[in-house]
Amino acid sequence: MYKIEKHESYPNPLAPASEKKQPSYGISYFKKMYSDWKGNKSTLLERRATRYQKLRKYSRGLQPIQKYKNLMSSHGDNTFMNLDWSVVPIIPKFVDVIVGSLTNQDYKVICTAIDPVSTQKRYDDKMDIAVDIMATPFLKELSELSKIPLAPGTDTPQTDEELELYMELNYKQSTEIAMEEGIELAFSINDWNEVSKRVIRDLVDISMGSVKTYLDSNGIGIRYVDPQNLITSYTENPNFKDIVHAGEVRKISIQELKRLAGEQFSEEQYAEIANVYTGKNNNPSKFSKNILLDSGIESFEYDSYIVDLLDAEFKSVDSMHYERKENQYGGTTTNKKSSNYKPPKKSKFKREQVNPLIEMWYAGKWIIGTDYVFDYGLKKNMLRPKSNLAKTLGSYSIYAPDLSNMDNKSLVERMIPFTDQIQLVHLKMQQLIAKTKPKGMAIEIGSIEGVSKGDGGTFTALEVQDIYEQTGNLYYRMLDDSGEALNVRPIQELAGGAGQYLQELIMSYNYYLDRIRDVTGINEIRDGSTPAKDSLVGVQKLALLASNNATRGINDAYINIMEKVANTTALALQDLVKYKGPYKGYIDAIGDTSMKAISVTKDVYPIEVGLKIQAMPDEKEKEMLEQNIQQSIAQKELRLEDAIMIRGINNIKLANQMLILRRKKYIEEQQKIAEQNAQMNAQQQQQSAQMAAEQNAQIEQMKNQSDLEKLQAEYAMKEQFAQAEHQREIERIQLEGEIKSKHIEQAEDDSDLVRVQKGTSEGGSE
Repeated sequence: MYKIEKHESYPNPLAPASEKKQPSYGISYFKKMYSDWKGNKSTLLERRATRYQKLRKYSRGLQPIQKYKNLMSSHGDNTFMNLDWSVVPIIPKFVDVIVGSLTNQDYKVICTAIDPVSTQKRYDDKMDIAVDIMATPFLKELSELSKIPLAPGTDTPQTDEELELYMELNYKQSTEIAMEEGIELAFSINDWNEVSKRVIRDLVDISMGSVKTYLDSNGIGIRYVDPQNLITSYTENPNFKDIVHAGEVRKISIQELKRLAGEQFSEEQYAEIANVYTGKNNNPSKFSKNILLDSGIESFEYDSYIVDLLDAEFKSVDSMHYERKENQYGGTTTNKKSSNYKPPKKSKFKREQVNPLIEMWYAGKWIIGTDYVFDYGLKKNMLRPKSNLAKTLGSYSIYAPDLSNMDNKSLVERMIPFTDQIQLVHLKMQQLIAKTKPKGMAIEIGSIEGVSKGDGGTFTALEVQDIYEQTGNLYYRMLDDSGEALNVRPIQELAGGAGQYLQELIMSYNYYLDRIRDVTGINEIRDGSTPAKDSLVGVQKLALLASNNATRGINDAYINIMEKVANTTALALQDLVKYKGPYKGYIDAIGDTSMKAISVTKDVYPIEVGLKIQAMPDEKEKEMLEQNIQQSIAQKELRLEDAIMIRGINNIKLANQMLILRRKKYIEEQQKIAEQNAQMNAQQQQQSAQMAAEQNAQIEQMKNQSDLEKLQAEYAMKEQFAQAEHQREIERIQLEGEIKSKHIEQAEDDSDLVRVQKGTSEGGSE
């Protein structure tokens, strides 16, 4: 291998930017990076690389078997051991369970604009809805008074509780929607599903995951980075947020190098690079400049040589040079100046030099073992948080749970001691079974040979044994040749098999298997082993919860990496609008309106997005939610329309909140309807009673009227009778009067007659 140069220190970090931009500065920095990582076998970083190789072999059940041969052999000699040395795949089973459960969990990136403009808009929109809620009772009252029905509204919040839930579930600004769509598209283009699987596998195997995110002329790039090839500065932070440099060692061919570097190197320089790697990386031991022709295309034999490339970046703080100048209107203007600029001493307006410190990333690709570097300089398309443009983000998203002194232990590493013991127990079981004798018999030949057949013949000892094995009957002699009684059983069974020792080995096997479950948290419920028949459902759920808690660190690490990648992608989306080529591709995919929501802000105000990774409900959570929904529907506490809406909410916490809210609202509505029905019934009963009273009153009135009419009739009759009586009395009186008159007249007439008669008589006498 090429000689590793030892560098005592990094180049001067306070050097001017002009010096930092020189390739010699970059080469010096990259050499020191590589020296720290590779130069000393005792360094932590070198041990880490060796350890990662070991852990990955164990994770796949491919660890070397020599250590087991050494432990099983006598004085180092296992020539006569006829054993199957194949590794028992215990660790792969547990790793597959963990990786499978984590990769099956879906996540969604939720964007929330947190810049002042977006925050104010969110608040204003919320207050508008709150005002509508406050005005609702007045509008209803006004509608009732005016007899004008309110216009049918949408499913808008009616209470403060509904408003908070609405803002969580349904409220989205156009920029937030565009960001979420853009991030989802970037993840899809870069095959995030495959990247995430490899990251999760690394977190389980070696307890470290890394991803590189970048912006180039092709758009947003996201790719997996093997932590084994990753070089970083020292850090105590598990998320590596304070590292000052990062890079990765890659092996590429001279042909690939030509594609990357192009005309930055001459053919003579490519040949010199190839010569450095002659005899290394399985390259030919003798350098050759032979020209090869393939379909008329000329190439060199050394184009196939493999070289080591350090693709790296480092952070530095550069001083920017500006002049702040007052203008005639009392304001100030700021203009960029050269590094040697000095404000004039005499000026009509006040001038001052301003030198803010700005974080910069320098990047390049160094061919290890040489003095050649290419693509070196200030990193293109540096991504800066909109809230602090003096800061800049690196390309790498890294996380290592429980990091201490740049070291930690993975789940696989925790399993190795017990896995080794299981492997030894397995080999000893093989050895024991190989040495185990089958069951046999001890036969006293003298008592069974020469036994009479009864026909003058005798049985041989083997014949007697055959009869015993086939029929269970045993023919033997009780007396020996001298006539003495034999005090022995002719045939005795001999115990065989491994016996107690095999049981002890099985107990040891299960013991170490349980220890693996203890250190990983992968119990029988999680790994698919059949739980006890009498195991309660609640106990099984608790066991599953304990398992999930044991692997939570891996899940949190993955979410941290995904969140950082999403945040970097969000910043890249805003910068992407500067490039027409890749920008057009995003327009075609997510729509012109969404991209304009992002692009318009670059000239108006900077968007700052807060990101969170939301875990989509798993099958268990969906099942529990569905049970709650079905129970609520069965108890007539939830509408079918509400159930459909709740099932569509991907956040299980918010889904449960919505279930509680809709259930409460529906119960209140039912209670209100019941109260209205009761009131209506009461009104109907009251109306019925009133109608009955009115009917009774009418009847009574009619009765009274009838009685009155009867009385009136009677009175009329009586009156008529009285009048008739009176008339008769009058008539009687009149009649009497007439009679009296007649009597008087008659009397008068009689008197007159008498008087006449008397007169006549008196006259005649004269």
